[in-house]
Amino acid sequence: MVETVNVVVVGGGAAGLSAAVEIEAQGLSCRILEAQARLGGRVDTVSLPDGGAFDRGAQLVNGDMTAVLALAREAGLACHPIPGGGRDLCVVGGEVLSRSELISAEEIFELLEAEIVRWDSPKEILRALWQTYRWWTTPWEGVGEAGRAVSRAVSRGTAPAGSLAAAIDGMLLCKEDAALTYAMMCELTGAAPEALDAVAIRAAFLRYASDRDDAEFQLAGGMGGIVAALARKLRHEPLLEASVREVQVSDGGVEVNSARGRLLCDRVIVAVPPPVARGITFGMDREVELRSLLDAFEAGDMIKTVLLYGDAFWRLDGLSGAVSFADPPGLEVLDTSPGDGGPPRLTAFLGGPEARLRAALPPEERRAKLLDDLARALGPTAAAPQQVAEALWIDDAWVGGGYNATVRLGRCRDAVERLSRWDGPVRFAGAELSDTFWGYVEGAIRSGRAVARDVGSTVTGATRVRV
Repeated sequence: MVETVNVVVVGGGAAGLSAAVEIEAQGLSCRILEAQARLGGRVDTVSLPDGGAFDRGAQLVNGDMTAVLALAREAGLACHPIPGGGRDLCVVGGEVLSRSELISAEEIFELLEAEIVRWDSPKEILRALWQTYRWWTTPWEGVGEAGRAVSRAVSRGTAPAGSLAAAIDGMLLCKEDAALTYAMMCELTGAAPEALDAVAIRAAFLRYASDRDDAEFQLAGGMGGIVAALARKLRHEPLLEASVREVQVSDGGVEVNSARGRLLCDRVIVAVPPPVARGITFGMDREVELRSLLDAFEAGDMIKTVLLYGDAFWRLDGLSGAVSFADPPGLEVLDTSPGDGGPPRLTAFLGGPEARLRAALPPEERRAKLLDDLARALGPTAAAPQQVAEALWIDDAWVGGGYNATVRLGRCRDAVERLSRWDGPVRFAGAELSDTFWGYVEGAIRSGRAVARDVGSTVTGATRVRV
């Protein structure tokens, strides 16, 4: 039997669930098709042997992420602060340094925003000329800065033109700050800066929409509670293990063919990451253009590991537990001890090429490398956790990778904007396409809701199949 609904939502992550809830709130019928045997996408909370929760994917929120926090309040989910206090560390060039001795994250983003220019925009060109004038007319910070400027001027550089790596080179940082900045970008994007389009990445960072750190809070019981809260709002039960193979648009509507059968509808919202969406065959106008936009993205590579200890030994040494590594590049460690009295814990986030390399190793060797990294920064006690759990977000069949998919160098740098504004019977939503809190669960929720409101307004009159 062929099911008929107003709207089919492809993907049961935060964006898809939010879109479906919004569609049903407008009095329309909606069905979610989810390829996996669970909902959530890159939100995946599992239980540890000690009874605690491990957010394999998304975990952290800040006080400006109002959509997530509102859902948490509705569901009665406690919001616990990330532990603070103590010195942050960094590992650069074989040395363990206080993080305060090197460039701050805020300075990195400010310098990148100034350095990256859209040369097809007159406004951007004027901004770049003004920045250059100011730099040359402002006293240099020292001989080192002048030397780096001269070196850059006379050398061709090794980073590909237009890449994020080239932008980092253009920031004229000292060797240690440059290494730390490069590593930070690996972790944030899950990719090598040489492979990333600088203009596209700058646009993504500008969508963060908050002056607050992204690691202020975590939810008791895990981010999976947000997925459950959204799912409870649905009238139509999502179809699981229903991977979508084909979407065909005709004058009579849209036909969606999945592993669970065929559905007919008026509109489709594709709420899966772009690299996953390109695995769907789209029969529609402008299909070639759509394919070029989806092909602009590649998923990031990320390994997330949680380590539980008998006590928070790092605090005894006046440390926060937070460590930024330039070697290996892309490794960040954070104290994510729960606020309910559970065992102290550190969470390690490894993004970029090193994550892909380590993912190919046997689990025991991968764990040994991480423990060695932690011991270098925090001492030998860090190498003896009571429990370890990890999640590999690399080449995932249904979400691609982590944290997000990014636009790669040499492809359509406007793919985010154009795909988010794609009009017609098929629309696209997701964390990668949000104009606010790009790349976060908050952004996914907002994107799903916004697209659903637009879609709902186009389903009128006799085409409406009310719930």
